[in-house]
Amino acid sequence: MRERFDRRTTYARAQKETVHNMRTMQKTMLLVLTSFLVMSVAYKASAQQVKIAYVDLRRALNETNQGKKAMQKLQKEKDKLQKQIEDKEKSILAMQEKIKQQQNILSQEALGKQMEAYQKAVMELQQTYGQFQQELAQKEMKATQDILIKMEKILAQIGKSDGYTMIYDRSVGAVVWAPAHLDLTDRLIQAYNKAHP
Repeated sequence: MRERFDRRTTYARAQKETVHNMRTMQKTMLLVLTSFLVMSVAYKASAQQVKIAYVDLRRALNETNQGKKAMQKLQKEKDKLQKQIEDKEKSILAMQEKIKQQQNILSQEALGKQMEAYQKAVMELQQTYGQFQQELAQKEMKATQDILIKMEKILAQIGKSDGYTMIYDRSVGAVVWAPAHLDLTDRLIQAYNKAHP
């Protein structure tokens, strides 16, 4: 019996070692293939001159004439919605204060009804806030989408005329650092304002 157990454990160990060796071999092969791929891309890149630039689309959007108008309109809308939220918050705070003042005076039933109304008002405020956030995001997307499409066309023209291989958007975090002379944002803003006064 002991002999069977020893054979089983020996067999299990051998299986584990085989699986481990296969995984190690797979990792090594993957590393070799990845290294080969990187070297081939680097070789091709060195054969052609790679020219890269970046742009901050968020800044360009905020600084073009149309972008400024769109952002001002959105800010007015945001201020209006924020005022509605603040009014509801004041109402809820007044309800809360009233409950605190009357908690020792009211019956349990009356206090329960006021607490229920308070909790309902808080939930409605949270829902309203969420709806306002969605509404603002949709309005911002709608207001800026047309501008961004026009900017992409201008960037494509700049890229083709100046021979850029790639132009990155810094505002989405694609660029951590790059020299300032590679920044096309000011050029994009000027070209956009000229094409779309």
